[in-house]
Amino acid sequence: MQDEIKRENWTEYFKGFSKRNQARSTKLDVFGEIGAQRGERYLPLSGVSVEDSGKDAPRIEIMLGGGGDDPRHLTHTITRVNRVMRKLGADGRDEAIEFEDAGVAKTVLQFEALTELKASS
Repeated sequence: MQDEIKRENWTEYFKGFSKRNQARSTKLDVFGEIGAQRGERYLPLSGVSVEDSGKDAPRIEIMLGGGGDDPRHLTHTITRVNRVMRKLGADGRDEAIEFEDAGVAKTVLQFEALTELKASS
């Protein structure tokens, strides 16, 4: 199931989303004018935050990694976000979230399935 998260709910939604999905393994891809770009794979989610004021607002920051014994981390910022879509799995868990900016780019944050992690190791 895929549905849109209304802008007035983003801040509260991402507080709950971050808490529910903290430390889940992720895959981040960006689709824009120059095609698809893989941002990262397998970093755990630290959190997602919204900044609704200032230049290029609304901005969404996706923070990944930075925990445990793995020092890798990444903060991906999306500016001028105009749409957020979530996809839930058949079990009701968050499966993916898509961010669309005012230009042509879409950023997709997906959660890796445990079977994919085992097969890739």
